[in-house]
Amino acid sequence: MKILGLVLPALLVLISPAMAVEFKGQNIDGKKLPAKAYYYATGGVYNVQVRFHKKQATLYFADRNQITIQLNQQVITDSNNIEGFGKIGQYPVNRTFSIGLVYDNNWLGNSSDQLQQSNPLEGFWRISLDKGLDKE
Repeated sequence: MKILGLVLPALLVLISPAMAVEFKGQNIDGKKLPAKAYYYATGGVYNVQVRFHKKQATLYFADRNQITIQLNQQVITDSNNIEGFGKIGQYPVNRTFSIGLVYDNNWLGNSSDQLQQSNPLEGFWRISLDKGLDKE
């Protein structure tokens, strides 16, 4: 009986439906939306397309690169301040871990000629959805 008491709650957590990303009460999962992405590590702003899925967002860049980041929030209250964390070449598994390969991110404005120093802001992104979404 004790085993059932431990297994049953674990099963309920595993089979519970995953929540979608919401904005103004609407599910926006799976929709590719125009946005701007600010990368804290470089200060760069990029025109992107963003697709949300559960608590993740995939940013699609004009040069066909993409990155999937883990969002800080699942319900978007400010379309100009959607924050998340993800590194180029990494795919978030959950809130703490990601898997992938080390990626040469020169395309984000980093130069490999410079000494590689740890940047505390590396991996932090802020997404701003284009204004058209606010009117829907």
